[in-house]
Amino acid sequence: MNHHRRNALRRKASATFFAICLLAALRDVRAADWPSFRGPDGLGITSEKSLPVEWSKEKNITWKLALPGKGASSPIIVGDRVYMTAQTEDNGLHVLAIDRKKGELLWDQEIERGKLHANNLHNMATPTPVSDGKLVWAMFGTGDLVCLDRAGKVQWKRNLVKEYGVYKTNHGYGSSPMLDDGKLFIVCMHQGPSYVLALDGKSGKSLWKEDRNLEAKEEAQDSYSSPIFLRAKGRTQLVLEGAEMVTAYDPAKGNLLWSSGGLKVPHPYGRTISGLAAGEGTVIAVASGFQNRGYTVALKADAKSDTDRKLWTQTKYAPDCPTPIIYQGKVFMIRDDGNASCLDLKTGEPLWQERLFSSNVKVSPVAGDGKVYFLSGQGNCTVVKAGDKFEVLSKNDLNESTLTTPAISRGQIFLRTDKGLYCVGR
Repeated sequence: MNHHRRNALRRKASATFFAICLLAALRDVRAADWPSFRGPDGLGITSEKSLPVEWSKEKNITWKLALPGKGASSPIIVGDRVYMTAQTEDNGLHVLAIDRKKGELLWDQEIERGKLHANNLHNMATPTPVSDGKLVWAMFGTGDLVCLDRAGKVQWKRNLVKEYGVYKTNHGYGSSPMLDDGKLFIVCMHQGPSYVLALDGKSGKSLWKEDRNLEAKEEAQDSYSSPIFLRAKGRTQLVLEGAEMVTAYDPAKGNLLWSSGGLKVPHPYGRTISGLAAGEGTVIAVASGFQNRGYTVALKADAKSDTDRKLWTQTKYAPDCPTPIIYQGKVFMIRDDGNASCLDLKTGEPLWQERLFSSNVKVSPVAGDGKVYFLSGQGNCTVVKAGDKFEVLSKNDLNESTLTTPAISRGQIFLRTDKGLYCVGR
């Protein structure tokens, strides 16, 4: 082998090694960040290890920060920043940036002032923001959609209510924006013209808009859930649930990839609150579990027809508000009455069901490191081993009201309550 040939092979090997290292680094960054509602792809799962198990107000709290307003939006964490939204008493709509290490407020940007109809449980700061580390995008229940840079400077702003019509929901707007490949995705599913909208994240210009007006009637048209990304066999799908149907779209062009119906419930409160779970080639959808009268459906993501798509239906255990998660071959979920359950992902058969809280659970569980974190409406967290048998690892009490799903990043858990933001773990 001549000298030039050896050098060429060495350069190729070096390039390959660099590419592998780069991909590994990107995966590490992805695992360390929690950039959107319910984390990467909106699935409520992290691949991180050594997560906190025990804490209280006096134990294992790195910092606590009082916030200028309330909101049901979750914190997101990207790099050295925590981003949140809040509504102040004067109806100011705010985006907040926080130093994740010190717990100090870096900036507080008021976007607008306003208020539309919403259930008293929440306010205009219910949608969770999303960030790529360079920019942050925030949506409010007034229809105000904004993009800011790291310094808090507004890059662009739109009001989707003024553009596309007022939200006609019984309880107010609640869906969070999602981001993929520089595109921002917004869904509006209500008793008016419903749609899925894709925007260019940097400029705010619309890329595509698809109407989503289905056959559901009255309150069954309302959906407060957020879209997720399903990545399988080299393809990304934008998947959402509402109006008694699950639909999947091509994020690039907006064309419908597949749909699955049959989520009608035998009661008049058919609105969708609980979001989708996805993993291991399966999508889990919940038909409104109001008063425990809903059900859970498992769908094959790569089925060729809707007839072949349904794997199983489970008529027990379905929540109303909390979103399930798929983790380690199992489905974990908790009903609003505090009963948690674990189902086999392939069959839907129950592995266990146990009461964790007396009532008042609206928060979705999250999981990682072989653990599932269930949070009550009082900010009290029961950590359960992600196994076939029920095993409580710890019970951690804050005793502060919350509607907010926890966020996990770099070995820490971020919990928002009505009184402030906690950073758990050292």
